[in-house]
Amino acid sequence: MQPKHLFLFILCTVFLNGCEDAARWAYDNGLSMEKSRAGLEDQTLTTADGIEWHLLVSEPQNEESTDPKETVLLIHGFSADSSNWIRFANELEGDFVFVVPDLPGHGQTTRTLNLDYTMAAQASRLLTLMDALDIQQFHVAGNSMGGAISLAIAQQAPERVLSMGLVDSAGLTRQTKEFKNVLAKSESNPLIPHKAEQFQTTLKWAMEEPPYMPGFFIDIMGQKKAENADVAEKVWGDLMDDPGMELEDKNVLPTIQTPTLVLWGREDRLLGVDNVAAFLEELPQSRAVILDGIGHVPMAEAPGKSADAFRAFWREARP
Repeated sequence: MQPKHLFLFILCTVFLNGCEDAARWAYDNGLSMEKSRAGLEDQTLTTADGIEWHLLVSEPQNEESTDPKETVLLIHGFSADSSNWIRFANELEGDFVFVVPDLPGHGQTTRTLNLDYTMAAQASRLLTLMDALDIQQFHVAGNSMGGAISLAIAQQAPERVLSMGLVDSAGLTRQTKEFKNVLAKSESNPLIPHKAEQFQTTLKWAMEEPPYMPGFFIDIMGQKKAENADVAEKVWGDLMDDPGMELEDKNVLPTIQTPTLVLWGREDRLLGVDNVAAFLEELPQSRAVILDGIGHVPMAEAPGKSADAFRAFWREARP
């Protein structure tokens, strides 16, 4: 039996048996297969600031290669993790060296209630991580909150950032009226599931066209998010009080001279497409690509189109 057919057989067995352990095994192995296809490996390390990191990194290059690849730091958004970037990285596998961490407070990296989760603090930690990896210069791209962190990195270490990608980015944080109304009227944030089944609502807000995932994959992801709800609430609270999330008209963005691609999903229900024009107006060296029919997480919803946009941009941004 071919590996693909064997895996499908295993999935069918899981559905029929309803075995939680088998479902978790299938989830872990399915994710491992996705990482392998993208040329990514799991790595853990502890940096000088005490953060225990989990990250995905590109498999080592051939030592005889005469064409060293540029490094790209990919930063996920609020309540997400490094897996959001796997399909995007798969589209560009072999073209760049990717560093894709779980941010502190997320995934398998240090998650506590006593950390500072502001944009400046997270940016400083990521620069410490890149120091530990001995990477001096790199491209950076961030989705949502990860975009605001990218902006903070460009402010703290402009000499290290070759280019910047803002993917449905916070920073200006112009929320849609729809999302503002839900936050104002509801006792719970739809982006923070406290029960596994609430993750379905999170997905509806985040994506216009979610990639296909078996139902038990979504259930397991929901369980993981619910288990981290208390920390997610702390992160959200820090975001709401963070000047790094409200940079519009603060004379901060015009000082950033980093070449920037603003990539947006036109159907974003969280941060409206009106953010694009505002970013273009304030960032001196910026350009934009808007993807029709796509929501808040383009690199996961439309990895091919997103990768095409960044491939062209990064080639032009080479030093």
